[in-house]
Amino acid sequence: MATRNISLPQELEAYLEAKVASGEYAHASEVVREGLRLMMEQEAQRLDWLRNAIAEGQDSIKRAGTIPSQRILEEVRKETAALRNARQKPKV
Repeated sequence: MATRNISLPQELEAYLEAKVASGEYAHASEVVREGLRLMMEQEAQRLDWLRNAIAEGQDSIKRAGTIPSQRILEEVRKETAALRNARQKPKV
């Protein structure tokens, strides 16, 4: 196992020492390893979520087709104009 020398801000050092003092971990290195494992797990979960979201989007496009960007832009402009007009009309 490789040995590393790391610098920690006071807050993290206190947290690490509290974990060891509580008996939950025997050594500071166990706390650091657990933290790194959790980071790796979270990153893997995020990647899975992203891959699934991309796959869902691609499936949706295949099922429904795509809408030309020009048409979307025209619809946004119409909606924006309608909202502007509604705001500018005097209330009776």
